[in-house]
Amino acid sequence: MPDPLLVPMRLGDLDLRNAIAMAPCTRCMSPDGIPTADVAAYYGRRAADGVGLVISEGTVISQRANGYPDVPGIFSEQQVEAWSRVTDAVHRGGGTMVCQIWHTGAYAHPRLNGGQASESPSGVSPEGYHSRLREPDGSPVPYAPSEPMGERRIREVIQDFRRAAAHAREAGFDGVEIHGAHTYLIDQFTNLNWNRRDDAWGGESRCRFAGEVAKVVVEELGSGRVLFRFSPYWSAGQRAWVKPAKTLPLLLSTLWEAGVRILHASSPSFDLPVIPVEALPEEKREVAQPDPEGKLPLHRATRLLWPGQLIGVGELSLDRARIALADEEIDVAAFGRALIANPRFVTRIREGKPLREYTPDMLMHLE
Repeated sequence: MPDPLLVPMRLGDLDLRNAIAMAPCTRCMSPDGIPTADVAAYYGRRAADGVGLVISEGTVISQRANGYPDVPGIFSEQQVEAWSRVTDAVHRGGGTMVCQIWHTGAYAHPRLNGGQASESPSGVSPEGYHSRLREPDGSPVPYAPSEPMGERRIREVIQDFRRAAAHAREAGFDGVEIHGAHTYLIDQFTNLNWNRRDDAWGGESRCRFAGEVAKVVVEELGSGRVLFRFSPYWSAGQRAWVKPAKTLPLLLSTLWEAGVRILHASSPSFDLPVIPVEALPEEKREVAQPDPEGKLPLHRATRLLWPGQLIGVGELSLDRARIALADEEIDVAAFGRALIANPRFVTRIREGKPLREYTPDMLMHLE
């Protein structure tokens, strides 16, 4: 039998060489938000080795959206030109690449976004210290307070996402992934820990912002070239969704109505039970196989609710990924740290060689 990881497949409008995706991994190696030749070579190596889908690191949609040093942007002509060299490298290697478009919300910082205030749905601010900022004496820098977004600002940011999608197309990307996960801006609207609004963007309408962003991006690129990444549990601020059983079906139905057809369900561990079985309709609960506490892994709950395609991620081993693909639990398997550690990831799979283990020091350079 053929290896399920290596079988060509069609994801939306994208023809992929196989069912392997490179998950988005922030590298902080694009000074002034501009991807370098090293960045192009980094992605190009993975494509040349045979990765089916390359998803870029998080790429901010505006200066104000930035929350980390030296992350790339896609809001200036210079950035678009630089990204075009990256996509050229990927396409020369026979690969397909989408750009993950990102607004960090309350995790933005004035030291990184041109001195502007960070913004969030309700002015809730992160606690603690920034993981990648230090004072001259080496002491940590606290997160900045955020300000709540008014109606006009919400509309402006939605259009920033539209422009980012258009810029991604101009830069040669084959599509985009909307970053709606990990407690950044879109997820802050979805998550009641952060969204305390009582207007048309909060409460039972908390998923509206995600839907409005998705709608304009789909209008720009078409359903078959738009992915949406989400995560009820895994977050920068360790604040999981308050009502996952209600929020998951609400989010998925909102995204479907907006035209999204491809989801990327992000979990810290693929089989970690995080979604209460009550998220499912009664007729699907018997086949769901919840754990003793009545919870399901994110990919399983999503599969039972979502009529479209699904990318799964979460420290997948090769064997677990093969089973998930063969059993149609997911359509594409994404790997993050494993692809940082193994530029020749696909070659190793084809040759039956063990993967090199990831170590944190690998983040210090672009191999």
